[in-house]
Amino acid sequence: MTDDNLILSELKKAIRKYANADMVDLDDHFNHKFEFQVFRFEDVLKNTDRAIPPNKWSYHRIGLITQGSGEFTTGIHKFPAPANTLVVIPSRTITSSKSWTPDMKGYVLLFNIDFFLQNNFPHQYIESKKILSSSVQPYIHLTPEQAKEIEDIFETMLREVQGSDHHKDELIALKIIELLILGERLFEEQLQLEPGIPVADIIKRFIDLLETNFTKERSVGFYAAQLNVHPNYLNALIKKHTGLTAKESIQNRLLIETKYLLHSTTLSIKEIANQVGFNDPNYFAVFFRRFEKMTPGNYRSSFI
Repeated sequence: MTDDNLILSELKKAIRKYANADMVDLDDHFNHKFEFQVFRFEDVLKNTDRAIPPNKWSYHRIGLITQGSGEFTTGIHKFPAPANTLVVIPSRTITSSKSWTPDMKGYVLLFNIDFFLQNNFPHQYIESKKILSSSVQPYIHLTPEQAKEIEDIFETMLREVQGSDHHKDELIALKIIELLILGERLFEEQLQLEPGIPVADIIKRFIDLLETNFTKERSVGFYAAQLNVHPNYLNALIKKHTGLTAKESIQNRLLIETKYLLHSTTLSIKEIANQVGFNDPNYFAVFFRRFEKMTPGNYRSSFI
């Protein structure tokens, strides 16, 4: 079995093993390290229940849906993915997908900065791209002509992976850069992205603050003060761009972490409550039951 096929096999095993998990950190559970991989999406979903559980990984991921449809949840965004959807998932962003139709086809690319460094490409080519920022909406819908242009790049990468030509990694790196440049143009055109616009900066800073402080600070007022905006404005802004208010985003991040700890660790309920910032286990249970309609203990028991 080639390294590429081995990694695909292990990825499918991970999808099946953690199918019912509420969040899995693939950096901790995926044994094979790599800098770059490209797959046909239908091959990833083959022999699974056609859903990918919530996960985060230290790879940037770019996907193109060419046929069929499904649903994504990426960061604090939830969206349908019909044919001709381009999806960009920055590294360490929690993402999942489900409800993929049987006729679904597409591509998925995974890469990290190391792939470019080992091929002598300056990392600025990657780090400067706005579409790899968690503050940007992670998807757009393309015209058939735009989708075909993106598809051709994926097909070239697949051919290079399967071939044995010299310098194929350098050509693949160039194709990834081409994909990023073209993708950024398309995202800018549809989302009217501009460098340094205040709204994008506020959203990015909110997401960064949330990831750092969600176990300590649950008040919208805290985040609004850090961002120097009114709490009502922050709620409305985040709602407009993600579908969830700032308050709902904070609650959702707490729930994701709590469910992950309940499912994947042996910590006691009290220890989990403390870890996610609840000093009173009873209040923690009330919070969890309000959203999940069951106690933390019953939720954990459902996986045993």
